[in-house]
Amino acid sequence: LTEYSVENFLSEVYMDRGRYDAIVGLLRAKKNVILQGAPGVGKTFTAKRLAYSMMGVKDASRVMMVQFHQSYSYEDFIEGYRPSGAGFELVKGAFYSFCKKAADDEDEYFFIIDEINRGNLSKIFGELFMLIENDKRGYKLQLLYSREFFYVPRNVHIIGMMNTADRSLAMLDYALRRRFAFVELR
Repeated sequence: LTEYSVENFLSEVYMDRGRYDAIVGLLRAKKNVILQGAPGVGKTFTAKRLAYSMMGVKDASRVMMVQFHQSYSYEDFIEGYRPSGAGFELVKGAFYSFCKKAADDEDEYFFIIDEINRGNLSKIFGELFMLIENDKRGYKLQLLYSREFFYVPRNVHIIGMMNTADRSLAMLDYALRRRFAFVELR
């Protein structure tokens, strides 16, 4: 694995040290940050480099990226029944699997969500919306389908990205605004 320092980040991303420290501080304190800006300002590039710099290493196994869209659902994100040869089987989603992996490790993990405002967040997160809050990390809730108890580990950070050009920005509900810190990228 290649080392990746704050200096590497600052040499690759157009940002000064004070702003970088502020964003890292928000991410450590709140656990969830949304990078917002016009299309093409480098939100995806910045999000990945931010994760690497906080980990101190370019470890893609501890960074996962998904993109929300209108059809993205709880079943894709957490768990749901999918058709199989014998009927239906319970399949675990991207965030569920990522959290399970992070729970067995001490290191920091970063879940990156592109176009976070394009999905129906209360539908996608379901009962876990509460569990992403910093003070609810480690708190267990029963999942909808499997009835299994699940929690979001303290070492999981969520970086969402959204285009400010989207008018759907106004549709962001208070629940999301409360759980994420917003950072404007120019």
